Amino acid sequence: MASVARALLLPFCASAAAGLALQPTEMPPVLSSPVYSLATLNADGTTNMQITTYATPVGVSPRLWAISLYRPTATHENFLNRRSGVLQRLCGRHASLVYALGGRSGRDDDKAAACAAAGFPWLESPETWEERLLPGCASYLRLVQVGELQSCGEHDLVLCRVEGMLAPGGEAMDDDALSSAQLREMGIITDRGKAIEP
Repeated sequence: MASVARALLLPFCASAAAGLALQPTEMPPVLSSPVYSLATLNADGTTNMQITTYATPVGVSPRLWAISLYRPTATHENFLNRRSGVLQRLCGRHASLVYALGGRSGRDDDKAAACAAAGFPWLESPETWEERLLPGCASYLRLVQVGELQSCGEHDLVLCRVEGMLAPGGEAMDDDALSSAQLREMGIITDRGKAIEP
């Protein structure tokens, strides 16, 4: 049976390959990634948030995630100091917050005030978590760094253990989860992922 299928597919594959013209490129592929906000604590105990798209699960037991932190940010500094933060998976309703959270620095702007003005006042977190939370996210993961940073150019890769998870009650909101492809289509970020000022 497998040989029959192979015989039927070979002419199709050969013709498809013959029409395929590969060319060298300097442009990496444009990917679609889930969009998160990483909440970290500033030195004074207040919360800072930043947009994060370089985040992915890498293990189930123990539950591990890898996140990539852009070096010149307050979030990078905060995470290094406390080795923890809350990864919040954003939904479509949060698209309007992307520039405030990802295009501006927490050192210069009051991100909590910007979110409140847009109708998303930050919430107090559960007793065991210190960071404030963005309302209406699809999920919340409390991450604690394990091991040391891995340098990745202008980013540092951090391996984290999930120490707690929260999700909204009621119906699952995963269908409404925000992606970088949606943000590009809306003109909110560039192909390189940079937030565009509205």
